[in-house]
Amino acid sequence: MKCISIHLTDLCNSKCTFCVVGSPHYAKDTVEYEGVLDFIRKNAGEYKIVNIHGGEATTHQRFLDVLSEIRARGYTEVHLQTNGLKLCDEKFTRLLTDLNVRLFIVSLHGASAAEQDNLTRTRGGFQKTIDGIRNAKRLGAQVRTNTVLTRSNIMSVDRIVSLCAELSVDHVNISNLHPTESGFFSFDLNVPGMDDVGRAAYKALSVGKMHGIKVTLEGFPHCTVAKRLDALFINYYRNIKMLMRGTVIDNYDRFMDQHCRVHGPPCTTCAERSRCGGVYKEYVEMRGWSEFIAIGANESAESHSAPATLRQNGEYTPNLSI
Repeated sequence: MKCISIHLTDLCNSKCTFCVVGSPHYAKDTVEYEGVLDFIRKNAGEYKIVNIHGGEATTHQRFLDVLSEIRARGYTEVHLQTNGLKLCDEKFTRLLTDLNVRLFIVSLHGASAAEQDNLTRTRGGFQKTIDGIRNAKRLGAQVRTNTVLTRSNIMSVDRIVSLCAELSVDHVNISNLHPTESGFFSFDLNVPGMDDVGRAAYKALSVGKMHGIKVTLEGFPHCTVAKRLDALFINYYRNIKMLMRGTVIDNYDRFMDQHCRVHGPPCTTCAERSRCGGVYKEYVEMRGWSEFIAIGANESAESHSAPATLRQNGEYTPNLSI
C-alpha cells in the first residue's frame, strides 16, 4: 500500500541522545506549515495512508489541524510515530483516534524508568509512555513499539519485549541504531558493536516467541542476523513518499540505500548482496569493516525459508547475559 510520510516538526519534548533527526540540537522549527498542507493536498487520492513523525509531532501547535486536513482530503488512516508522552492523557488520545490515527508507533527504549528516562533525558517520561500505550490499546488502536538498541539498553532487550507483551502491544520492532545527527555525536556513548547487536536481536526474537508476540528487526545488515533473515521488518506500505524539511523524497527506501547505507569488501561475495541495504555509513567510518562476514548461499537460503517461529539455532534463552 502506498504511503506519504511527513516530518512535521524538528522539535521534541524528549532529548534522546541518539536522535536520528537531531531534535535536541534544534531551538527553532525549520518546517514550514503551509508546505506540509500543500504536500497533503497534492497527494490526496493517489495515497491512502499518512505517516507522521518528527521530532515529536504531537507537540506541534497545529498538529490537530493537520490531522483534520488529512481526514478532509480523504486519506483512510494515519500512522503516528511518537514518544507517547502526550498519550498519557486519555482524552487527547481519544481525539487522535477520532481523527483516524489507527496505528501508534511508540518509542520504547527501556524496561524501567531509570533506563528509559536516562536515554531520553526526560524525567518521568517512561511512565507517561507506558500510560500512553495503555490508553491507545484501551481505545482499540494498534500499537507497534520501536526500540533502538544502544549500549545502555542492549542487556535488557528481553525485559523490554516482556513488558510489551504485558501491555498487549501488537508488534515489537527492534531497530539497529543509525548513528547520524545526535547519534553521531554520542557514538562512543551509545553505539554497540555488531556482535552484541546480533545477540540482542536473537534474544528479542526468542522472548517474543515465548510470549506469542510479533517481533521484527529493522536496519540490521543481513550478516548481523544471518540466522533470522525471515524476521527482518518489511512495512506493508513500501511505496513511501516523504516530505523532509521541505524536500520531497519520492522513494524513501531507495534514498536510504543510496545515501545512508554503504557496501564494502565483505559484501562483494555475500549471497545477500542484492537484498541487503548495507551498513550505515557512519558506522563503518568509525569502526571499519572487520565485524562483517559474507553470508554463504546455503546459509541465506536456509534463513529465508525459516518458519515464522524461531529456528532452534537462532534461539536465545531469556535472561541469559549477552
